Amino acid sequence: MRKFISNFGLAMAAVLLSAPVFVACDRDDDLKSYNLVISFAPSSELAGAQITDAKLILANVNGADTISVANINEPITVEKVQGSYTATFSARLADEAQAVVSGSTSVELYADQAAVIDLVKGLKSSLIFKTIYSTGGAQFYVLDSYIEIVNNSDEVQYLDNLILFKGGGNLKAQSAWQEAFPDLYASGQGAVLAFPGNGHDYPLQPGEFIVVADQAQNHKLAYDPEAEDADELAEQYAKSPDLSDADWEKYYGNGDTDNEAVPNLKTIFQNNQYMKMWAFGVSGGAYILAKLPDGVSVDDYAADENNYSVTPGTESTMQYLLISNKYVLDAVDAYGQGVAAEENYPFFLPKDDVKGIPVSPMYTGQAIRRKVERIENGRVYYQYTNNSSADWKTEQENTPRLVPTTVG
Repeated sequence: MRKFISNFGLAMAAVLLSAPVFVACDRDDDLKSYNLVISFAPSSELAGAQITDAKLILANVNGADTISVANINEPITVEKVQGSYTATFSARLADEAQAVVSGSTSVELYADQAAVIDLVKGLKSSLIFKTIYSTGGAQFYVLDSYIEIVNNSDEVQYLDNLILFKGGGNLKAQSAWQEAFPDLYASGQGAVLAFPGNGHDYPLQPGEFIVVADQAQNHKLAYDPEAEDADELAEQYAKSPDLSDADWEKYYGNGDTDNEAVPNLKTIFQNNQYMKMWAFGVSGGAYILAKLPDGVSVDDYAADENNYSVTPGTESTMQYLLISNKYVLDAVDAYGQGVAAEENYPFFLPKDDVKGIPVSPMYTGQAIRRKVERIENGRVYYQYTNNSSADWKTEQENTPRLVPTTVG
């Protein structure tokens, strides 16, 4: 036995001595690094634009690096290991809430290389309306309105200083506004609201949405149970939503019911203190989500007398807050039932909404709800083509916090 082991050992030694020698090494040691110089070529519509939050992502099969871009007028030089790369640029425009800047190119980096990324301006939805309910559930009851706002992007968005703005009626009867202020929208009677915060206090994750109530209470019970017609009232109010667990609510302090468990929006403008509801209309309206440029607070904006006007061509003294279409994130023109689409004079410029949608009939307890574009890994993406007539469904049940499970 001992002899067998000895002979086996000698044989193995001979094999090892005759075999080629392999030395372990890191494969990347053989890969060379080269300089990549990237320049940017903005389109003519970006001339003089103030670009913010600019970043460049360099990606290959091994991963991606994100590089902050301070100035698109100067090239960026990076040293990278040889290989195939995709360079993607993204940024925002400081004075246009919905505008984005983008561009990309591919690079084969096997020597020092230069590349140019063409930059173009586009529109991209981020914070948008998901549901709008304003028609009222019970006869002449208007305090059960609510909206839902969704983060339709793939990045965290912030509610801080987001403005809720309702346009001042259909411009078919108010064309003087459009003639006097072609790029501005005038608020209606009532109030303009905004979220509080210092910029990054109220994040909304991708795909998440919030419920904003006119009054955060259970409106199914908003009647006198001792009334003679209590049974009939209960049937009517059953069409109203339970908003007691809303995420935010409006509170004017002039007789509103304040749900202390629900945070209040700020009232930054009010021209009719007798309107208890937040400028919603049971017969429709023009609804806006807006964001001011970085560094401009909603309070300062509302305090600037240059942002106000009376109705042009009239002797009325009532002031209206004006907001530029540049600050609009989302706009929905929901006009009254019985108004033919071709007769409806659009409130918004085509840039903000191509064509409106009929609002649900009054006191039916029905809402309008945005269509679903696609569902990926359980995440719902909502349709946004800048055309309310294509993007929204009317006469929908007012079911707060509904998460659609089908496309369309």
